Amino acid sequence: MVDLRIFREYAPEKKKRAPLAGVLVNKFGWRVVSFGGGLLTCCGLLLSTLSTNLFMLCLFYGVVTGAGLGIAYMGGSLAVPRYFQHKKIQNLAVGVASAGGGIGTFIFPPIIRFLDNEYGWKGMFMILAGISLNICVFGLLYRPLPNKDENKNPTRKKRRSSTHVPEPNDWSFLKSSVFHFVAMNNFLYAFGASIIYGHLAAYAEFHMHLNKNEAAVLYSVIGISVTIAKVTQGLVADFHKVHPIFKAINQYILFYFLGGLATLLLLVDTGYAGLLVYCVFFGASSAANGGSLIPAILMEIFGQTKLSLPYGVVLAEMSIGHVLGAPAAGWMYEHGKNYHHPFIVASVSMILSAVVMWYPRRYLMSPRETLMILDIESPTEEEKCEKYFDEKESSEATRFIRIKNAKCLQSPNIEKEATIKINHNHIKGDVTSFLIADEKEIQRVEENMTEMTTLISSETDVKTGNDTDIPN
Repeated sequence: MVDLRIFREYAPEKKKRAPLAGVLVNKFGWRVVSFGGGLLTCCGLLLSTLSTNLFMLCLFYGVVTGAGLGIAYMGGSLAVPRYFQHKKIQNLAVGVASAGGGIGTFIFPPIIRFLDNEYGWKGMFMILAGISLNICVFGLLYRPLPNKDENKNPTRKKRRSSTHVPEPNDWSFLKSSVFHFVAMNNFLYAFGASIIYGHLAAYAEFHMHLNKNEAAVLYSVIGISVTIAKVTQGLVADFHKVHPIFKAINQYILFYFLGGLATLLLLVDTGYAGLLVYCVFFGASSAANGGSLIPAILMEIFGQTKLSLPYGVVLAEMSIGHVLGAPAAGWMYEHGKNYHHPFIVASVSMILSAVVMWYPRRYLMSPRETLMILDIESPTEEEKCEKYFDEKESSEATRFIRIKNAKCLQSPNIEKEATIKINHNHIKGDVTSFLIADEKEIQRVEENMTEMTTLISSETDVKTGNDTDIPN
């Protein structure tokens, strides 16, 4: 029999994330990646019903389901800031979108407990698998970014609407010392936060003698606090142009430090009311770890178009912290038979995570014209699509010109093919304007035309004109 007590309380926060998700988004786009993540999540939950021991549950639920959630999470996390990249409310939009995680933390603990009581743990997993398929539905709603050329050329609009241009994987951010401080910060905070998420319910039940329903309310309070804080943090971060104090990095450090400091209150018996107050502060701190602040900081360092890989690596560091924190606290509890040492470790870890961010803050707040790997002039998604199709059409145009030139030189009826018309050609059902690829190609065509004109003047007395066209 598998003990699912920790799952019931901790499930909304367990996600496995990795740089693989960033690579997949670059290659296939947000829509495909989110859809695939939803399918993988569903498969992992269904396979969890076959678990006969803890190892199988960790494999199917922890690895397969966690990987699916992480991949789907990555698609949405990257889509929202790109949709709002030229808007003043970009951080607010990311905060509102990420607030769904807080709502899930508020809603799902009692739902999971009810499903487990009514249908058993296998039935619970099956129902959750069905619910997870909604990820696929919403993933399909991610629409491509609008192209500035769509109104001018409806043919390109139809063709490009479902096309994702693969982006190169640029790993140069790994050379940045600022990035490694951000990654270390996320590992430390996730390590400490996972101790709270994994053991708060057990602390409330076995040490404060609260019932299970009262312990479940603590996670709901955290969820409410996370939801409100994510929206508020995103709204405040959008005022960074008004005053630097509103920058995302400043809020980030403040809330991380606040979470670590508040965790020290768990060492004092403050009663149930004190636990509820702590959950409010911890939820606000946890919101900084999964809301709009981390993407805002990474975009300020590396640029908006290079967010996927740095963000993927940061989330991978975060997942390692989540994996190690709760088991380490369990080991400490088994040896000490109390939660003082685990909570001290959690508090110190979260406070250290705030301290290490002072170096990135000094870097971001210092006046400088350009940042290390900042890419302000990087092409947008629509510009990449434009370049991709223009290069494709240009190569087709070049091939067409060469074939026509060869036919002109080999044709016995030279006077009917004295000049080359490079205006419009019917290729694959589309009437497309072709341009010669480069200056060398232009020069080559001009030489061919000069040679044909010389042949015509030597073999016929027909006067060549500038309006002679090649018959279709």
